[in-house]
Amino acid sequence: MALKYYPLNRVITNRYTKGDQFVLADGTRYTGRYYTTYNGESYTGVNPVLGTNQRLFSISTEKEQGRFRVDPQTGQVVPTTREAYRSLTTNSIEEESTSLQELKPYYPLPLEEDYSRGYFTRYFAKNVSGPGYIFEISKLDWSKIQNGQVPDTSLGYETADILWQLTGPLNNRRISQYQIQGGVFDTNKRVTEAEARTFRGLVEFIGGDYTKFARITP
Repeated sequence: MALKYYPLNRVITNRYTKGDQFVLADGTRYTGRYYTTYNGESYTGVNPVLGTNQRLFSISTEKEQGRFRVDPQTGQVVPTTREAYRSLTTNSIEEESTSLQELKPYYPLPLEEDYSRGYFTRYFAKNVSGPGYIFEISKLDWSKIQNGQVPDTSLGYETADILWQLTGPLNNRRISQYQIQGGVFDTNKRVTEAEARTFRGLVEFIGGDYTKFARITP
């Protein structure tokens, strides 16, 4: 769901890239419409209202810094260090800031250690004083909301966090009479629906994409 974060007079809208300028946070090259904000960041979509608002990252800049590599199997640009990962996933707000000034959409990027573990945590928020749109946020912003590190003038937010399975079979699989191996789709669907009992709208936000980020195994 598109969310407006900038006045339109503070962005350059309706730009187009052929796929040689940007990648998404998961390393996929991006072709299509995008807009650029007053602080130099670029996002997918025609403008902040008509778009998915996923952060775009310059291919040339990141590769020149030597912190990324191209996966030979997928062709995706992937981070090689935790610092590189953080450069993809941090908001424009400096991490050292003690209070949350503005929430922005966030696209998580699981690390190899998350895939080795088999899961990672996703964080969500919605404005309880406004229209109640849900969007994914970073752990840093989630922590600031949890700790009350927001300005007095800030609208109130509800938050949720869920463990998201990354590896395994697509669906639940019986291993023995007493053991069932949780499938990625079935597990993430169950966890999402359980959380949605108190965090309404989460099922609609996920939109049935219960295998997002997953590496399905036979």
